[in-house]
Amino acid sequence: MINRHIKLSASLSLVLVMLALRVNAAPLNITDAWIKNLPPSVPMRAGYMQIENNSDIPYRITGIESEVFTAIDIHESIEKNGMMSMQPISPLVIEADTAVKLAPGGIHLMMMGPKQMLKPGDRVNISLKYDDGSTQTLQMTVRK
Repeated sequence: MINRHIKLSASLSLVLVMLALRVNAAPLNITDAWIKNLPPSVPMRAGYMQIENNSDIPYRITGIESEVFTAIDIHESIEKNGMMSMQPISPLVIEADTAVKLAPGGIHLMMMGPKQMLKPGDRVNISLKYDDGSTQTLQMTVRK
């Protein structure tokens, strides 16, 4: 009887540890996160990155925040009737077991109202907000 309780306790402990690791793990693998450097007179910057979802569930990015910008939106550059324009994307859905590249001429972060002077090599923290209420913080590097 005691042996059975020990096995049950050990099994429950293992499940709790696995759940804790899942909750604390970064939901998406984000690499090559960078911000395009522009002259200080330009009130916006663009941000790019590679986002990989190696899980078996989709993730929805519903918002992005940073102490360095007044607002950050996700936009997509599109061509319509021979003219290029941008449209917001909300949420940005990263399907299970897929990758999305934020790159010039496509999906990108529109980073508005920089609150400080930025130069190549500076690092900026941003927080991704997911539809389940969780967040993921990452660092972006300013490049030429």
